[in-house]
Amino acid sequence: MTYRKPISSTFDLSHINHFIIYYINGLFYPHKYKIILIISILWEIFEFILVQNDCLYYLTKKYWIIPEKYWNETIENKIIDVCVNLI
Repeated sequence: MTYRKPISSTFDLSHINHFIIYYINGLFYPHKYKIILIISILWEIFEFILVQNDCLYYLTKKYWIIPEKYWNETIENKIIDVCVNLI
């Protein structure tokens, strides 16, 4: 595993995307805050593992259509993601 300096560290387009996705989830599953919180945290853990694992990192960077600046984030940005998901 290689440490990679996170790229994104401010409020960005991914937060708006998170808001829209979790807003739609909230319409279909109202009052399910615990489940949404668990899914949000699991997704951020998945992104963290993706960046830390060399093989997954290079495959994602090569084939994923979403730019790296949106999935290689700082811890602060990940916390903001989870908070935006709960709005």
